[in-house]
Amino acid sequence: MNPQPAPVGQPNPSGRDTAQTRTRRPMTDPLNPPRGFWECSRPALVMLVIGLAINVAAWTQMPEVVPQHAGVTGQVDSWTSRNGFLAFTVISIVLFTAALLGASAAVGLSSEGLHAPGKRAERVTYWQHPDRWPIFRPRLWSLMAWFTGWFIVAMAVGANVFALSPRFNLPGWLALVVIFGAMGLELAWFVVRMFRLLDADV
Repeated sequence: MNPQPAPVGQPNPSGRDTAQTRTRRPMTDPLNPPRGFWECSRPALVMLVIGLAINVAAWTQMPEVVPQHAGVTGQVDSWTSRNGFLAFTVISIVLFTAALLGASAAVGLSSEGLHAPGKRAERVTYWQHPDRWPIFRPRLWSLMAWFTGWFIVAMAVGANVFALSPRFNLPGWLALVVIFGAMGLELAWFVVRMFRLLDADV
């Protein structure tokens, strides 16, 4: 006589994994335990603190007046106080962090917010399945958190290189190279990692 399947949430007395228990058992990530948004976002929050620390450390080395803006040739055409510069950079990186993490959280609210062009549209459909989305979402949140964190650190370093450029006789365009170079590398890394996430299986 075949054993009866155990009720959902109850162990099967026969010790066998029947089709009914397999389909009713909730899916979990085999590589990582279930995690919430804020737990996944820790890298971004830690690197936000690092970015703020970079700003404060650079501020202690700044003269009373620092560059605020430069033209396309790198020639400084506007100046501000070091306190004003510190306030501007701190507010900027906090707002950028909030905006990027907010976008990450918004995408995670529903699988319908995930889109990809071309052949990876099928992979998006694969992960949008109700059983798989809870596995993919924390992976996406973690990826966004790392992207946000490195973006904030690059922004803090670039801004303060610009502010300290007259003191160390550095060209004004060097900060743009640091910021946009780092952003380009981060974006390329993010796209590669995102494609790998989509191409992976449960």
